Amino acid sequence: MKRDRISTVLLSVMISVLLVFTTASMGFADKLDDVKAAIEKKGAKWKAGETSISRLSDAEKKLRLGLVKQAPTGQEKVLSLGEPLTGLPTGLDWRSNSANYVTDVRDQGNCGSCWAFAATAALESYILINKPLSSGEDNRSEQVLVSCSRAGSCSGGYISKASTYIRDYGLPEETCFPYTATNNKCLNACADYQSVTEKIYSWSYVGTTGVSLDAIKNALYTYGPLVTTMDVYSDFFYYQDGVYEYSYGSYQGGHAILIVGYDDPGGYFIVKNSWGIDWGEGGFFKIAYSEIDAPVYFGDWTIAYHKPEAATCSYAISPTSVTVPKAWGSGNFSVTTGAECTWSAYTDYTWIHIDPPNDGTVSYTVDPNTTRRNRTGTITIKEDGVTKATFTITQLKK
Repeated sequence: MKRDRISTVLLSVMISVLLVFTTASMGFADKLDDVKAAIEKKGAKWKAGETSISRLSDAEKKLRLGLVKQAPTGQEKVLSLGEPLTGLPTGLDWRSNSANYVTDVRDQGNCGSCWAFAATAALESYILINKPLSSGEDNRSEQVLVSCSRAGSCSGGYISKASTYIRDYGLPEETCFPYTATNNKCLNACADYQSVTEKIYSWSYVGTTGVSLDAIKNALYTYGPLVTTMDVYSDFFYYQDGVYEYSYGSYQGGHAILIVGYDDPGGYFIVKNSWGIDWGEGGFFKIAYSEIDAPVYFGDWTIAYHKPEAATCSYAISPTSVTVPKAWGSGNFSVTTGAECTWSAYTDYTWIHIDPPNDGTVSYTVDPNTTRRNRTGTITIKEDGVTKATFTITQLKK
């Protein structure tokens, strides 16, 4: 009798477990069928199916987001780019240039750190574009942002604060503080992490709320991959491929991602996600231009990482010229420009010799004039090979 009772109890437990599993499976099927039906009804051009994210519990799905939205202050620094930019191509993909400027897709795991992954991915692309590496790959530590930056945590964070940290302190390589998908402690980073970082020069908003399509395309073409945001709805978890448009489901939260390209004929952006390579198109997705509007608001608070604008680097020299006697030997002049501007001094005249510039001062020496006439030579100040200012030396024949 006792044995029969135990058997009965075990059978009841097994049936209950089976019913729960069956109900959950039916619930998933219902949701997926609803999403597919909504896509078909809307005429959207994307495919929904079971994915590595759709299989997760609702709580785990929420942890794959993590953007903390900020309220506009009116004080945001926004880039000014002409709309449209002259000569803008009809398509651009930073993965398929002569070199690949987009690093491998990462996986944030069960930690609301999308904000850290988007900002880190933008830094990695910035490095590849502006400081080419022989390997063609770069891998920076998202964990430093999560544990050390005070920009956020696994409960969510700000892309603006993450970008400011990258500007001011930079990020070391991944091996210095490998990602753990936890808040972790900054003390666990390598001892010299602050001295082995890569930084950006600066960052600016491409737009805050209501950003324009042309502004995003112009900034993407001018600066490279961009940090951006979107509102995620439940249908997005089922994305497999195609051009995503919101079709079905409830709001799940804010998400930060990286725009890496666009395609005008197809009317979509190409975007790098942080949900691993088993989701979407190898970890990437396409999203229609139309999703800039409600309810997805794709592109709000888009951020560009950039070097100093060439227009900000104006140069003044003092004095601008000098007249020296036949046997006169040395002198100097000062160069005034912005602290972030890089320049060099050049001369094509063999009788003029330039010392390495020191704190904005160019020193030079002049050989004795052995000719029978006055002679004139120049020292040019150049930035990236372009002449910005000219200093003239006239040497008398006697």
